[in-house]
Amino acid sequence: MSSEQRRQLDEMLRHGPLDRGGDLAEQRVVFEQMMSAAPLPEDVVTEAGAIGEVPVVHISIRDASPTPGVILYFHGGAYAIGTATLAAGLTSDIARRAGARVVSVDYRRAPENPYPAGIEDAVAAYRGLLTDGVSAKDVVFAGESSGGGIVAATLVALKATDLPQPAT
Repeated sequence: MSSEQRRQLDEMLRHGPLDRGGDLAEQRVVFEQMMSAAPLPEDVVTEAGAIGEVPVVHISIRDASPTPGVILYFHGGAYAIGTATLAAGLTSDIARRAGARVVSVDYRRAPENPYPAGIEDAVAAYRGLLTDGVSAKDVVFAGESSGGGIVAATLVALKATDLPQPAT
């Protein structure tokens, strides 16, 4: 995401039509319109899929040679309005800067799926990466806003499992 895109997003979030107290279905539409207003760079490749039976979006940069590492990413959106697809602008910038591929988890959102549904999806996606042969030492967790909360809660939840701990 360029500095101009960040500026535009900041302006929309501060002064745009999003009403966090409004009707959830309407706010999801508004949030989607806001987040998709800036097109992705042409070299960004997104591919919908599933890992551990959890929907994900794979984000990569065309013609890049990523490291073996994987960034397991959790989108923001107040646990209720964001999606992995809408976070592609930010996650593609992370992929580009880190030189790694990003797997953005489309965890179940509230209020339809209350806590701990998002955490269960995060653990399942991590388990799926390991099952697919990705080494735990090559996995880094990242997230923005409520996605950061998912990261913290998932790392705590992983301590109660028999799974190897991720890099961070």
